[in-house]
Amino acid sequence: MHEIIGIIATLFVLLSFLFTSEKRIRQINIVGAVIFIVYGILITAHSVYILNGALIIIHIYKLYKGRERKTP
Repeated sequence: MHEIIGIIATLFVLLSFLFTSEKRIRQINIVGAVIFIVYGILITAHSVYILNGALIIIHIYKLYKGRERKTP
């Protein structure tokens, strides 16, 4: 079961790169990262959930900064 969760997370990350919009890439990648956090916790792989937690923070920050640039 754990491996299936990891595969689903991987598919979301891969899927995110099929989009051309940076915003959409980051949004889908966040979903994959959240699933990777669950996977990392289930298999007690600290590096997996710490890395993906950091990636979520970076993606959210970049999405916020991108939105900030578009508003006058």
